[in-house]
Amino acid sequence: MLKEGIALIQDSGPEGLTLRKLAERLGVSAMAPYRHYPNKESLLAAIAADGFQQLKTRLEAAEQSSSTASSPLLAEGIAYVQFALDCPAIFRLMFGATRPQGQYAELDAARTGAFDVLLRQIPGTATSNERAAKARGCWALVHGLALLLLDGLLQVPEGVAPAAWLTEVIGSTVTKKGGTTCAN
Repeated sequence: MLKEGIALIQDSGPEGLTLRKLAERLGVSAMAPYRHYPNKESLLAAIAADGFQQLKTRLEAAEQSSSTASSPLLAEGIAYVQFALDCPAIFRLMFGATRPQGQYAELDAARTGAFDVLLRQIPGTATSNERAAKARGCWALVHGLALLLLDGLLQVPEGVAPAAWLTEVIGSTVTKKGGTTCAN
């Protein structure tokens, strides 16, 4: 059911998802989805939580695959923006203001899990508040870049590989010789 809900959102955005449409696509009674989700908002929260889990998986893969010449933080930033470009409707749902923290425990845990991957890259010499502030700054940078690209206010130049362009843009902003500026 969750998989089909994700497909519906990818096809027509969160506004296009109704439990009735979901039931039709699944070939079940109109009331069947209510056995799993009491309302549309709880289904959207579950889909957003799944999105954060997918994002966490991509961030961890980027962290593990970063070369010694590239910082894991840079690799995670590129993976974050690439996730937004690959899954725009899910990305917008994940960060929509209609599901604030504290409403859905599964969503809160998934959000925290994804953020914790980023937080691991911030040097441990700072206090926990300083580390969290630096992590939020790095997050804001890549989140803003992702939204600018999604909204068409920035474009990857024609003929340039997106990963190379993202490496240049994010790398020139956050890295310096010997470390990362947004994390140091």
